[in-house]
Amino acid sequence: MSDAGIDSSQPNGRHEEAALSAPSPSRRTDPDARRSDDVVRNLLRRIREGSLRTGDKLPNERDLATEFGVSRPVIREAISHLTGRGVVSPRGGSGSTVTAVAPERAQEALVLYLRDNRLDYRSIHEVRELIESHAAGVAAVRASPADVEALQQSMRTLRESPGHLAAAADADVAFHSIITRITGNEVIELILSSLHTSLVTVRRHNLALPSAYKEAVRSHQAILDAIVEGDETGARVAMSAHLSAVFQYWQETNQPEVP
Repeated sequence: MSDAGIDSSQPNGRHEEAALSAPSPSRRTDPDARRSDDVVRNLLRRIREGSLRTGDKLPNERDLATEFGVSRPVIREAISHLTGRGVVSPRGGSGSTVTAVAPERAQEALVLYLRDNRLDYRSIHEVRELIESHAAGVAAVRASPADVEALQQSMRTLRESPGHLAAAADADVAFHSIITRITGNEVIELILSSLHTSLVTVRRHNLALPSAYKEAVRSHQAILDAIVEGDETGARVAMSAHLSAVFQYWQETNQPEVP
């Protein structure tokens, strides 16, 4: 019961645009910066909706400036912003091209979104309950002997690390990450890896408490046992029970929404 809370986390739709292009307060006071932000949001929407696809070349600066009714420096700033986020890449003197967003970029945006929006843990718990319980069930069906050995190694480290918070927290993260990887689903892995990254500090806080540490060992062992037995339903139930216990502990200790 070691991951009760969140300390830092890709949404979609308007949230995606906010994560990628939300201007800072100082930028909002600059008319050119606001115009640049508008261009960024518009181009992101086109990419999201498919009118601009990976490999497509963006219109040149002059055409974009005419289309949006802004100066070419404003367009340059917008393109620079998108380039910095890995959404487009420059092609020498021939303009910029839409690029595929790397998974680590999307994960970074999701981590930042969760941190900056200070979401309460109830929201995080609901997502984990829906996705991670399913992932545990899938892992029970798909886990290879090598996967089981990796989970057992993480379990041994967790069990043998009372008082060693960093090692215990790392083992906790590794255990959940292995389960996520076993699913073979890149979307599940992206979402849960972002959440696990965000929970490291809180895991260490909780594992410092003897009762929470003991429960973490017990509940993770129950998940592992179900996976080893190939018990899909049992793994789902064990993960759900673990996450529910984590959430209950968070409520009882009145953890802040985001440290």
